[in-house]
Amino acid sequence: MGSSANEIKKQIVYYAKLMDEKGLVNTLEGNLSILDRETEELYITPSGIRKRQLNEDMIAVLRDGEQIGGSAKRSSEYLLHEAALKARPDCCAAAHIHAPYMTAYAYCGKDIKLKCSTTFALKMGEIPCLPYGEPGTSSIAHGIEEVIKDHDLILLGNHGCIAVGNTLEDAVKIVEAAEEVLKIYHLTESIGKVKDIPECQLKKLMERRSKIQMIGKETNDRKGGM
Repeated sequence: MGSSANEIKKQIVYYAKLMDEKGLVNTLEGNLSILDRETEELYITPSGIRKRQLNEDMIAVLRDGEQIGGSAKRSSEYLLHEAALKARPDCCAAAHIHAPYMTAYAYCGKDIKLKCSTTFALKMGEIPCLPYGEPGTSSIAHGIEEVIKDHDLILLGNHGCIAVGNTLEDAVKIVEAAEEVLKIYHLTESIGKVKDIPECQLKKLMERRSKIQMIGKETNDRKGGM
């Protein structure tokens, strides 16, 4: 991975505070992690502390599921992060967020499939929703292996969402983009009928997305093998 422990902690603190400022996490909900694939140590935000009050010393460090560092207790959702990153060896970071619009879909247990947004077609394609699993236990990640291998962002039934990326910035960006698209979509619905992109053009966008995904995974695999 190439980053020092202190650099990793600084990244987590920065993006945790950013997500707090944007109202996408709060004291009780939402957590961020980075997996150092060289040491197999997972760095994750702690439990029960407001994200804007975090500092580097508070970031929990885990190895083989056991906390080996950090002045604060690890997030109870570390099992979710471990499962997501195990399923995506091309990724090193995860963002578990309770963004309002996406969480509303998760409460309904609905996959998100929009045909009106080029951003959505290129970056997400669709956002599938896993069935409900008990938070803080391994059951919340049940079935994640099959779903997240083809999607960087998925919903967790009755709970929230989780995104993965090669970097924490990548994971956070896709959450921000998806939430903004959904916000605009529902605003548009209040104005009138949403107009979809023509199917032939939508197909081209989806094909571009598949190619971009493939290139990205191949690039990350090569980096991992260095």
